[in-house]
Amino acid sequence: MLVMASSMNFDLKERLDINFTDIATLNVLCRNIATEIVSGSVKFYTFVETLGSYTTDQNILTREKGVSVLSSVLSQLPQNYLNESELHFMAMFYCDRLRDHDKVIPSVLNGILAIVNMSYLSQDSLLSLLRSIFQHVQCQSQLIQERRNIYLILKTLIENRLNNLRLMGPDLIDGIINTIDGERDPNNLMLLFSILPYVIREIPLGHLTEEMFAVVACYFPVDFNSSGREDLNLRREDLAEKLAPCLYATSEFTNHCVPLIIEKLYSTHKVAKLDSLNLLRDSVQTFGALKLQQYLYELWTALRKEVMPVKDIEIADAALEAITSLIRVISTAEIFCKDFIDKIITDTKPSLCNVQFGLYRPAKKLMETIGTVNKETCMQVLLAIVPLYIGQYSTNISWDDKTELIETLNGIMKICSDHGICIQDIPELRWTNISQIYLDSLTAENIKLKSKIFLGLAIQKSCLNKEQRFILYNAICDQIDTGCDEIQITCHTTILEFSVLYPQEIILLVKERFLFNADEAKVDLLKRRITTLLAIAKLRELGCTILPEIVTMLTNNINNDVYITVLLNIQKLIASGKFDFNVHQFLHEKCHIIDKLVSYEANVIDHKMLICNVCQLIIRSLTVEEQHMIVMKYAKALNAKFPKTDVAMAMNLLIPLRKDVNLHISDDIIENLCDLAISNDSPQYTREITCKFLSVLLNRMKVGDLDRIVSYLEGRISSNLKADIDVELKHTVDLQIRMTKALIMRGCGKSQDLLENLTSLLTHGRVGRYVSQQYQILVSNDDVLTEENSCDIKILYKQRVFEYLLRQNSNFVNSARQNYLIALVHSLEQMPRELKLLHLAELVPLLIETLSLNDVQLVLWALRSLKFLINTKHIVLSDNVQCIIPRLLQLTTEEIMDIRIVALECLTRYANYPTILIYPYKMVVLDKLGITIDDRKRLVRKAAVEARTQWFIVGVSED
Repeated sequence: MLVMASSMNFDLKERLDINFTDIATLNVLCRNIATEIVSGSVKFYTFVETLGSYTTDQNILTREKGVSVLSSVLSQLPQNYLNESELHFMAMFYCDRLRDHDKVIPSVLNGILAIVNMSYLSQDSLLSLLRSIFQHVQCQSQLIQERRNIYLILKTLIENRLNNLRLMGPDLIDGIINTIDGERDPNNLMLLFSILPYVIREIPLGHLTEEMFAVVACYFPVDFNSSGREDLNLRREDLAEKLAPCLYATSEFTNHCVPLIIEKLYSTHKVAKLDSLNLLRDSVQTFGALKLQQYLYELWTALRKEVMPVKDIEIADAALEAITSLIRVISTAEIFCKDFIDKIITDTKPSLCNVQFGLYRPAKKLMETIGTVNKETCMQVLLAIVPLYIGQYSTNISWDDKTELIETLNGIMKICSDHGICIQDIPELRWTNISQIYLDSLTAENIKLKSKIFLGLAIQKSCLNKEQRFILYNAICDQIDTGCDEIQITCHTTILEFSVLYPQEIILLVKERFLFNADEAKVDLLKRRITTLLAIAKLRELGCTILPEIVTMLTNNINNDVYITVLLNIQKLIASGKFDFNVHQFLHEKCHIIDKLVSYEANVIDHKMLICNVCQLIIRSLTVEEQHMIVMKYAKALNAKFPKTDVAMAMNLLIPLRKDVNLHISDDIIENLCDLAISNDSPQYTREITCKFLSVLLNRMKVGDLDRIVSYLEGRISSNLKADIDVELKHTVDLQIRMTKALIMRGCGKSQDLLENLTSLLTHGRVGRYVSQQYQILVSNDDVLTEENSCDIKILYKQRVFEYLLRQNSNFVNSARQNYLIALVHSLEQMPRELKLLHLAELVPLLIETLSLNDVQLVLWALRSLKFLINTKHIVLSDNVQCIIPRLLQLTTEEIMDIRIVALECLTRYANYPTILIYPYKMVVLDKLGITIDDRKRLVRKAAVEARTQWFIVGVSED
């Protein structure tokens, strides 16, 4: 056995000797040794014994390498592998090595970090290690990584062995203070700031309280800028957020933290103020009311200057948050909380005496902030300021001032409502009779004031008696009938507010004032009433009464304007999603709205589209069973024997169906739809909706049916492209584009062939130009091929089309070249920014080529794309400056105003390029722009002045 052990030692030492000078192979050896120790083929004590000659060698570098090997192997052993005695031996070894040369310390720290994570490290060993670190290692003299390892050792012990650490008492706190004092690395500070709050809370600080606070407070407010440090993924705000909990981790810090906050609130730096306000907001909960008492008035003095007057909105908002938090905490001590709020009110009240005062608004906001804290603070504010507002309102002041006061009262009453307070129920304020003041003001002629009055009464809804409510209802109805558009929405909102509490009263109002004698009402009055009714129909109690009555109006005998008003407001209602019952289903089942809309004879395309949109919104939300009934009723119109108008409506109804609703599309139906899409006899609207309907069918269709139908459509398209009638050729192209898009979005394998066929049509002598103009449909956002209509949409389908088109660049020459560029530039408008940047080198030459064409609309589109790309300062734009700038100068005198403006904007952006690149063009540009600044159009002159100014300073030194 002795011979075998000796042989194993020799073998291990030989391996170490061979690899000792090569770090890479030594690391591999360490991993292998760790594996062998775990497997049992090498004993741990054998390994340690073998390393002895290295760790005790006279040469510092050899000792360091030996300790490094030991630490590396330890870090790769399972945490429960070594027993207590082995860990004690290792701990004592590392304690001894901490007194070694500075070059050895990093490896020692790596080893300690490994063993403090071990499961069986004893308390004595743990404490010995920590004491040795505190005693023998000057943390701030170490490099960043070594300091981080020390902090990681502390973090591990604090998180896992805190009860053992408590035995060190004040020595632990003293050691931590000395260790972290002076740390400057941002990443290390983030680590420390995550540890310290826990330490400060759990370990008594005793006489070291002030010293611990000082060590942390030296970083407040955080002054850090990560610019120039690409290795850092940190912001100043991250450090500030982590630091704050360290400063209020214990209430013992109150007498140190609050004075620090007050001091920094007088700083001239915005970040110092914001950090201080945020610290105050978060810390008061820890410090508590009693310890904060002595600082309240100093704090108010410092906070007051930030909220009155408001110099910086962000600081003012942070100050109000801090005041809210402070009052919420001290409200547990009722007496001095009341005194504190009284002090604030006393200092603020003079600013509230007149709405014309400059401090009125910030003072009002401060009072509202205090009122939101709790019911008691709200009552205190009410008693102080409501009489003040009422007194001002009763005087002879302007409409604007009255409006401002009512808005102020509305804010206060909203806070009261949130706290469940009714001002009339407060004995000291009963005399104010606020509700009556509001009701008396309903006769005001000023619309803005009246609007605020309505909103204020809505806030008071639970405080008004029945008589007062009916006075308000009548005033609202009168206002709606008079037809002032500015206040209509406010009237709707007010009715809705009262509907929640008093639905039966509003239903009675609806029947008596809005639905009574509806047939005899004038058109404008009827339209306003319909708008009101459908605005409040989102509540079940009202909707069930209103919607059936409204839908019965949808007949062919109704005035066209009224019909459209009904549809627009139904559309608005169901599209909003803001209702407490299933409006879609109610309209379908109870009101039979789809049948009524289908039977209406609309002659205007926009009206047809509105009807279809309403139907689609409703059908889309129906169940599968209900949608199946729609199919049974309307899909038969797809047959050839039905009128084209019926077919168009049926297709619109069937577009939003779910995938699992089977339409049973036969070959005859496909043939009929194909005829409708291509034939000159079909109205344009019918052709368009047919193409869209077919695209939805193809996108959602099962694979088996898809192949058969696509094959048929390809044959029809191929045949029609040989026709002699140009108009039918264009209709065929429309169908082919829609079919191609449907399959590309679906990700169908056949789509590539269709895309190639469509792109090849750019060379077609008769429809090539039309194809180029319509090509962008492939990549534009679609109104029917959407997820809402249960369509399949592959996320990169636009990229696929665009990149294919870009690859075809060399295939289009001579007369087809312009068609290709039109298709490309139009499609480019629909591409995301990232895709444009990805293909910048290929795009820029094509855009330059496009600028030389005679198609002014195409040139404009190319210029707009180029304007965006110039900002990237890509090398391809620099390399082509000799082509681009002269052409831009030519375009500054183009007949089309938009082209002149965009060309000038492009020149302005080029002025930011490196001077050495653009300086040769400076005088030419300035001479040309000297003419353009006299352009007949003001917007062109403005763009020319901006461009000329930028080019004037090209090459001018900053001095």
